[in-house]
Amino acid sequence: MADIGSRLPGWFAELRRRKVFRVAGVYLVAAWLVIQVADAVFEPLGLPAWALKLVIVLAALGFPLAGALAWAFDVTPQGIERTPAAARVASMPAGQAVAILPFADLSPARDQEYFCDGIAEEIVNALCCVRGLHIASRTSASQFKGRSVDVREIGKALGVGAVLEGSVRKAGDRVRINAQLVNAADGYHLWSESFDRGLEDVFAMQTEIAQKLVRALRVSLTPQETEMIERGGTRSADAYDQYLRGQALLREGSDTSLPESAALFRRAIHADPQFAQAHAGLANALAYAGIWGLDVDAASIDLALAASRRALELEPRMPEAYVAKGNLLFLQGNRDEAFAAFEEAIRLNPASYEAHYFYARDLFSAGRAQQAVAFYEAAERLRPEEYQPPCMLSGALFSLGRAEEGKAAAVRAVRAIDARLTVVPDDSRALHLGAVLAARLGDRDRALAYVRRSLELRPDEFATTYNVACAYAVLGMRREALDTLDRAVRTGRGDLGWIEHDPDFDTLRDEPRFGEIVGRLRAKSGGQAG
Repeated sequence: MADIGSRLPGWFAELRRRKVFRVAGVYLVAAWLVIQVADAVFEPLGLPAWALKLVIVLAALGFPLAGALAWAFDVTPQGIERTPAAARVASMPAGQAVAILPFADLSPARDQEYFCDGIAEEIVNALCCVRGLHIASRTSASQFKGRSVDVREIGKALGVGAVLEGSVRKAGDRVRINAQLVNAADGYHLWSESFDRGLEDVFAMQTEIAQKLVRALRVSLTPQETEMIERGGTRSADAYDQYLRGQALLREGSDTSLPESAALFRRAIHADPQFAQAHAGLANALAYAGIWGLDVDAASIDLALAASRRALELEPRMPEAYVAKGNLLFLQGNRDEAFAAFEEAIRLNPASYEAHYFYARDLFSAGRAQQAVAFYEAAERLRPEEYQPPCMLSGALFSLGRAEEGKAAAVRAVRAIDARLTVVPDDSRALHLGAVLAARLGDRDRALAYVRRSLELRPDEFATTYNVACAYAVLGMRREALDTLDRAVRTGRGDLGWIEHDPDFDTLRDEPRFGEIVGRLRAKSGGQAG
């Protein structure tokens, strides 16, 4: 009896959680009203006496059925759904945090990695607009790619309450996607489903997965968030395939990958001119290439701006199109309009990492380091595992004379770089940025080791040579720094405003040769920094 007595409070709590008492009360009131109406009208209508008894019996039989349905199902804003078990609900965090792992490639030739990664990335992009839903970054989630790791371990490592994992099998003109959302606390499935459709429906499938993930987490969407998740897309299998290939190269962001990425987005647009995301992709590819000075002329910038405008005509609520617009307008020297575009991107999606990060970069290039600090800090809060925000924040703080804060940011960045290199040892950007950070922290041996590795991987890439020059300058290796910087900007590449405000070159500013290098860039840009 004592054991039963101890369990009664838990049973009553579960009945309340499942709204069984509420449904029972509503049912009894409704049944009483039906019986009263039947008693009042059946006799005048000439119905036999047993008809009233039948209504009473049916009402009594319906009572346990109503209780059972209340126990098993719940009415939500998204419709009628099965009520989750108490243990699963209790273990989910109040502020939902989810990791979306790269989908496994189960295609016959195992040659669809870009396709699998792209679908997962697009689901991340669709969900980033949802308030109260934190999505672990692609970088942090990718460390578990291809590894057999318990979901509970993944949840603990990434600080998330749920993990979405899945697989893709693409064969001919068909694609099968298996997706499952797992509670990271206990390993139980919160939702799982298989989709087997034609390639023309793959964009709709990823949208549906995002919607069902939100429902499984019991997150309510505003009309604007619903619109963001359901936006755009394409039914052209070729356009979507070219788009995902372009996105993969855009994420790589190297000297060679960015032009290739732009070409793929152009093919996607040719296959479907109404594909808003492809227009935004083209605009961003050319914008990033312009930031690095990769032979992007004024005509290319105009083309990219036209692409960003077309994307916004097709999908007015597209933060990534505003980010591209901001970068492109800044490259044209239209700073006020550029900054307004970044502000609009942040308004549409306050969780947009790219909007905060690139806004900060352009602010720093414009000589507004104090404002840049705030946006770098915001980008770091949005993706604490990313190494670029604290790295760039460190430089901005050093430029403001806040050396101790700059060193603290550098330490955080080095920690993130170490984690990244554990997973991807040949990440050249992590290596050459790590060289700069190690130099700032006084770790000469480590800085030079990173320099050697990054030069072995991509000796001719602008970003590599530029940051190696920064590391040499901080280490006091003036001749090596000037030689490498000269090589980096020899073909006219480089952001004049950035170089003029980069604190890593403070030790070189009295060198005549440094003045000559900057002079060549100034002549190319028409005398305007940034």
